[in-house]
Amino acid sequence: MTRTTSTNANTGSDGDEQDNLARLVDAMLQLVAADGWRPITLGAVALRAGVAMSDAHALCGDRVGLLIAYARRVDVAACADAEAGSDADTRYDELLDILMRRFEILNANREAVARLLGELPADPCTLLRCLPAARRSFAGLARAAGYPDLGIAGMAMTKALTAVWLMTQRDWLRDDTPDLAATMASLDRNLRRAIDLLAPLVGHPVETATDEV
Repeated sequence: MTRTTSTNANTGSDGDEQDNLARLVDAMLQLVAADGWRPITLGAVALRAGVAMSDAHALCGDRVGLLIAYARRVDVAACADAEAGSDADTRYDELLDILMRRFEILNANREAVARLLGELPADPCTLLRCLPAARRSFAGLARAAGYPDLGIAGMAMTKALTAVWLMTQRDWLRDDTPDLAATMASLDRNLRRAIDLLAPLVGHPVETATDEV
């Protein structure tokens, strides 16, 4: 009986922590959209989120931890319905869907994300701290689609996906179509080129008629 009570208490505590973290991330995005990244502090975010500073520090450490938590939340949502492909074509289609869902999720906070992308290059310390999480992120996206995420093949795949994302991201920032059609076209083009280069390691999807145009 005591053991059951303890388990329920822990579950409640975990739920509170996840709720607080979600509120902190949302507050961070709101402040970035309004004021940019430079003036953001964990204290300001915690105050806006209505979360005690001690709890905020325990959950994410500092403002960079909030960025990493946001990226993780986006990846979890993008991969929520993913099914690893069993052959080259289904893996490609799944990865394309995952990456496109990622852009669609980011689009909900487009103003904040655009400001982050514009200001973070001037903050090399933050960028360096985010690099390991970014590598894990792209490895996880590849794994969710059925591509290798370990060894030489996994390393090559992670680097290729990073390049694909950065190239497509530029088009996403300029894309004002309601369905992000321009982003989808750019992503498909960039991803196919990358997978073509990695074909000896990951397999080669069948080209469609539009690829030859």
